[in-house]
Amino acid sequence: MADNIPPSIAELQQRYDAGLSPVRVIEDCLERIASSNDRINAMIFVGGEEALEQAYALEAELRSGRSRGPLHGIPVAVKDVIDVKGWPTTSGSRLFGDHVAADDAICIQNLRAAGGVIVGKTNLHQLTAGGHDNPWFGKVVNPLNPTHGTGGTSSGSAAAVAAGFCLAALGTDTGGSNGSTAAATGLVGFKPTNGCVDTRGVRPTAPSLDVIGPIASSIEDARLVHFAALGGATPGAETIPLAGLRIGLCSDLYASRVDPVVAGAHERLLRALTAAGARSTPLAFPLAGAVKDAGLTILQYEFAACYADRIEAAPDAVGSAARDFAAGGRAISSAAYERALMLRRQARVEFLELMSSVDLVLAPVAPGLAPRLSDEMSAVGDTWTPYGPAGGSFRRWANFFGLPALAMPLPTPGDLPASIQISTLPDTDALLFSLAEAVFRAEEAR
Repeated sequence: MADNIPPSIAELQQRYDAGLSPVRVIEDCLERIASSNDRINAMIFVGGEEALEQAYALEAELRSGRSRGPLHGIPVAVKDVIDVKGWPTTSGSRLFGDHVAADDAICIQNLRAAGGVIVGKTNLHQLTAGGHDNPWFGKVVNPLNPTHGTGGTSSGSAAAVAAGFCLAALGTDTGGSNGSTAAATGLVGFKPTNGCVDTRGVRPTAPSLDVIGPIASSIEDARLVHFAALGGATPGAETIPLAGLRIGLCSDLYASRVDPVVAGAHERLLRALTAAGARSTPLAFPLAGAVKDAGLTILQYEFAACYADRIEAAPDAVGSAARDFAAGGRAISSAAYERALMLRRQARVEFLELMSSVDLVLAPVAPGLAPRLSDEMSAVGDTWTPYGPAGGSFRRWANFFGLPALAMPLPTPGDLPASIQISTLPDTDALLFSLAEAVFRAEEAR
């Protein structure tokens, strides 16, 4: 990042305390966007004038001795399904090309109240369902390696943080989009408990699966942004000892090959956790395959309920991938949807009971490292697998069960990191952040 934009929210606040101007920081972000976005394609709208106006007001508040909290003057980008007053909300599609938000989404109102500066809207898969090659706004390039993509519908949000366009970004997560894109870019991606963050002013994908969450460079930054988006006070972090920590490992959830580089990173982390006194327990969940299928049924059916009529009325306003996804959802009967909901109720009870025997569940975020930009395929040993559709096994179960989940990077020998997903019981989001910090300490000490 530029010299005026340190790599964490806490460090930037320290520089503000020492006299750094929020205006200078936002100018640096905008300059970086102007010089690099044509190459990375993370942003599809930049609200520079408004961001600077907000920065001047926040600087005046600092100089008068007032701070709104830990996000005061922090640059944030938001996925372009989230309304920002006076800005377009395209959902990455021409279907909403004329839409201009009349008001901020509730989560944006909360971020502004906490001092966050919204710098722009980020690129995404069209309607959050089309493929990585958005026909209207193009592919998002991975800032870590330009031959790779960012692997999910929150692609622009992850790339914006990795490229230094902002310190954090909001994404939406229906089947693991925050985790998959964070994994591809070496960041932290958080999916909160379903229903935790107010979704008013956010265009849906599948309402019963959708959540809003942050992508950031660290666990602590993600924590600060998440609780600011909630609109309440940020709870204090808890220091959790690793000795006696109970870790659940449930390979049934993904039941798929994992690339040796990813598997090796996970094994090294588990050895470090075990050496620190944690113990791991295998968890069997025979319903995992049915959960994967039911999750896709719910996602497609609800997506079609939201968009199929609009798409049929204006088919040229969306690309073929979104049209096909909506058509698939339209073909699902209401009876099949109800059966999927019934399975979710049953499976959720069983899985939560399984989770109650451990403190957290660790699982891979994806089968391989960041996908190729050309076709969004990821290497798994000597074969290639679609990175995005792998979410059905590797990530969507957290949305299906309504669990909080956090993806954090793990080092590898190359320029692309691996990632691990940590999940806990519903409504334990604050605890999850503290547990993730404990796991991160083990990785750092390794």
